[in-house]
Amino acid sequence: MVSHQIVSAASDDAGMPYYEVSDTELGPGASLGNGHCWVNTGTDGRILTFFSTDVGQEIAGPLMVRYATSDVRITAAAESRCGQRADVPLAPVGAGRFQIHPAYQSHIFELPGALHVQETVFVPHAPEGDPADTSVAYYVVEVTNRAEVAQSLSAYAFTRFAGNRRTPVIVADYDPGSATIFAAEEGQPEWVRWMTVTREVAAHGVTSDFGGFYDTDTIPALRDETGATGDVLGYLETHLNLRPGETERFAFLLGFTPEGRQDAEREAAQLRDFEAVLEGTRDLLAEKLSRCRVMTPDPVINEGVCWAKVNMLRVLAHYPQGVSFTNEPGVSSNVVARDVAWFVYGCDHFLPRASRELLNALVDAQYESGKIPEYYDARTGEVEDYGLNINDATPLFVLALNHHCRSTGDFDYLEKVYDSAAAASEYILSQRDERGLVFCDAEGVEVWGICSWRNVIPNYRINGAVTEVNAECAAALRAMGHMARNIGRDEDYEHFYGAAEELTDAINTHLLDQERRQYLLNIDPQGRRHTDFTADELFPVLFRVAEEDVAFRIIRRLNSPDFWAEAGLRTCSRLDPMYHPVKYVGLRGGVWPGLTWWFAFAAARYHPEFMVRGLHAAYAHYNRHPRVYNTVPGQFSEWCDGESLVNRGMRLSPWEPPRFLWAAVEGVCGIMVSPAEPGIRPLIPPDWKWTAAVNVPYHGDTITAFAARRDGELHVYANVDFQEAGAKHVLAHNLTDRITVGHAGMHPVALKDDGHLIVAVGSCHEAAMTTPLDLSGVLEEGADYSLREYSSERSDWNSPEQGTGSDFARLALRLEPRGYHLLDFTFD
Repeated sequence: MVSHQIVSAASDDAGMPYYEVSDTELGPGASLGNGHCWVNTGTDGRILTFFSTDVGQEIAGPLMVRYATSDVRITAAAESRCGQRADVPLAPVGAGRFQIHPAYQSHIFELPGALHVQETVFVPHAPEGDPADTSVAYYVVEVTNRAEVAQSLSAYAFTRFAGNRRTPVIVADYDPGSATIFAAEEGQPEWVRWMTVTREVAAHGVTSDFGGFYDTDTIPALRDETGATGDVLGYLETHLNLRPGETERFAFLLGFTPEGRQDAEREAAQLRDFEAVLEGTRDLLAEKLSRCRVMTPDPVINEGVCWAKVNMLRVLAHYPQGVSFTNEPGVSSNVVARDVAWFVYGCDHFLPRASRELLNALVDAQYESGKIPEYYDARTGEVEDYGLNINDATPLFVLALNHHCRSTGDFDYLEKVYDSAAAASEYILSQRDERGLVFCDAEGVEVWGICSWRNVIPNYRINGAVTEVNAECAAALRAMGHMARNIGRDEDYEHFYGAAEELTDAINTHLLDQERRQYLLNIDPQGRRHTDFTADELFPVLFRVAEEDVAFRIIRRLNSPDFWAEAGLRTCSRLDPMYHPVKYVGLRGGVWPGLTWWFAFAAARYHPEFMVRGLHAAYAHYNRHPRVYNTVPGQFSEWCDGESLVNRGMRLSPWEPPRFLWAAVEGVCGIMVSPAEPGIRPLIPPDWKWTAAVNVPYHGDTITAFAARRDGELHVYANVDFQEAGAKHVLAHNLTDRITVGHAGMHPVALKDDGHLIVAVGSCHEAAMTTPLDLSGVLEEGADYSLREYSSERSDWNSPEQGTGSDFARLALRLEPRGYHLLDFTFD
């Protein structure tokens, strides 16, 4: 188990990761999403909100479970206060703990009388078309009687059916055959919520008596009544009689369909087998998380890559306009073009099919002029550009298309979308001024006057010739040239690539402060030169517009203490007169993780250690002290106060995880996409000896590679041919998933070719460790092998050893702290 102060990281029996934290140390609970719904959980484990992506509304919530017993006698005075027979509420005793898993969140605690409880909340992940691919949340309850006497108790679940709907009139009824409450809304009769339990129902009902459910002295006996209408609670009660040592496990379900009562009845009947649905969810997530694995000597970065993928899977949903994610899950249905573009950069290495659908939606949303809107509505398809003639959306769209086509190698697709990319590029060219700079003529403020990524700063403008947008446009035109060349359109290549060079020259002529050797923020429409040095200086470096000496100076300056906080990079310096850690939505001094990872990638070729620092710092902050910093372990929150480092944004930001994944794959592992074989040029700091990537999608197949510092150079072992940066070793067959190591934090790679097998194991432990290694899945029992071993600790090979597959099937390897070991087998 790897400790992160308050939070511990571990793996379950199937190797799936999870975090564990005391319930006294957790702030908000986890956010869970699937293709049709989004759930936020609370500090006590309850379902706070239940949002339907099908209709773009918070449709129900909260859903809570309480416990009570009639085994102890309540006083007559207490019964007289509530006017009827009442049970005694059971509240948790002492501190419990949360387990936050890719598939679920569990709250584990004790009730009086040695009753051990585990509550697990999850939403199903299932293949498209599967009955479980729908809007439903499960609240699984497991109660174990650890006392030496039999005990009885009741579990009550209650939910508010209105969600955040205004002045709702909910009308509900109970179906005894399915033990389900169905609730519809006047004015929206096809929008049906439903609630059921997988055990026998002792009582059911619908009530407007909200206060009766949180009395700390008594819980009144519930009546089977469903006559209440309006803003109501639905409730279900079940009784448990537990012998000593006995466990009961059951689930409450909360579901929604916009397709009417018949569809709701079908779902309620089909989805009761919660164990099968949970197992299917775990299996599907395990399969998806097996893709794009990044392993390094830094366990925090390794965890970050895994949980970045988890977060991406949670936010992707099936909207009427196709698979997408919104700028604020559980609140909005708006899909922001810049967010889509940056999502694609990471998603191409994980779920390229989802990238394709995201890009297709932007193609559909494109204006006739070629411009890309700021956002489109995922439900209606309506678009909005805030009246801006140009912003970052159009160039980022072109860049994302280029990245996707190079990553997938699908140039038939490029042929289909080429006209859209070319139209966007021509639109960029049409927005140049007499200096040759792309120019935003907006005169408003905030989203109506800022054409950069920081577009929600109140009462502020970043308009005119903006360095960030011009750098993106230069890179987009360059990318458009590459796309033209990839499908044989040489004249277009000359046109767009030449335009990219012209724009780059214009940027370095007009937007570069020649004395300071740094870029202006912008030259506004009145000709004023804004010299603010903000983190936006990254963009000319990131998009290869800056000359090498300027780029180096920018990276060095941004690595200064006035920009850096423990959680990552501030948007501007603490010395800036406009600095404020919270005001301006954190965009004039807050810490934005995604910005930190842009920095990490931009810094990699100058200072790989800066890249590692950026990736490590921003992700580690999520797990450092959740209650203090308002974060959730494993969950990529949006931005934090530049001083206190408390999260002030979304608890799960959809645009942060893919940037982390992109920086890890293309920066740390150095996997660079191209029209042909990939580049593999890991950019690792001097104190790292190895890094690895497994099952990274590329050109319809996958890349697995292990890079090791050996004999004074970087040796890369991979299952595909690649553009080398050091010594190249290609073994075509990836057998990594057929070997096992005995310790978490030991990361193996196995590659095989004719007569040759390489097994590499890297450690991320801070201490020397011996680990068992099972090779029975890759060695033939009776075959003869010659084995050489290389240890990073000794920096040398041992003498060859002869033996059979059975001799070498189970070995013990000693690895130095954060070191690696190579096994080089040859055979006939």
